[in-house]
Amino acid sequence: MKSLNDGDFIKIEFEMRVGEDKKLVSTSKADLAKENDIFDEKAKYGDIVVIVGQDGIFKEVNEAFKKAEPGKEFEVEIPPEDAFGQRLPSNIKIHTMREFQRLNIDPQVGKEVEINRRVGRIISVTPGRVLVDYNHRWAGKTVYYKFKINGVITDPVEKVNAIIANNYDSEGFTVSIDKDIHIEIPESAKFSLQWIDAKYNIVNTVRKYIPGYDIVILEVYKKQEEQKTEGEQAKTESTEVKEKKQEPSESQPEQKQENVQS
Repeated sequence: MKSLNDGDFIKIEFEMRVGEDKKLVSTSKADLAKENDIFDEKAKYGDIVVIVGQDGIFKEVNEAFKKAEPGKEFEVEIPPEDAFGQRLPSNIKIHTMREFQRLNIDPQVGKEVEINRRVGRIISVTPGRVLVDYNHRWAGKTVYYKFKINGVITDPVEKVNAIIANNYDSEGFTVSIDKDIHIEIPESAKFSLQWIDAKYNIVNTVRKYIPGYDIVILEVYKKQEEQKTEGEQAKTESTEVKEKKQEPSESQPEQKQENVQS
């Protein structure tokens, strides 16, 4: 197999560990996650698809992808400055308890919070003040990233599906390609705020790594059928009966007139 290049789509299994004790913090292997008490029932486990050279991947890992032999495990060591940065005392801030009350946040040690568009963790709560650490959780730690390449994706439709899955729950999406790339979204995504953000990333990634196509995103909003339930139908019929009883019949005025004449 030829060496990989930037822009190639690959399927990998991985595990990421941090610190001197090589604590497992993320993995694509469900069994390994369970063994290390980090299993997340909401997460999807199994091979993931990554794009070689894509932003957001450690540069050391990207370079390792290009050298790695498929089917064999490869481990990369990433120093703190190239991973999540050094731990800085200046990134630890004091907030007043009143500020948390105004933001409607219940301060608890270990809780992740977002304040002024910065994400941090509460490390101390005392009367009147809350200490928040805005350093990354693994700042100052060496990262050990182990992976194995299990396949290379070349089909454009499969590539688009992978891009969707990396940004949003891909269940229910339909992708087809002719002269354009067509993406039909499921009903569950049509009114999702998360989808609005994901759509922007998906379109930009497809444009960059699957060039040469217009992208058509199809959102079909079907008309609502006017269907009455059995209860509604019965209620309507009952109303109609009452109205008929209240209306005088055509023969009644004539009968009254006859009685008068007699």
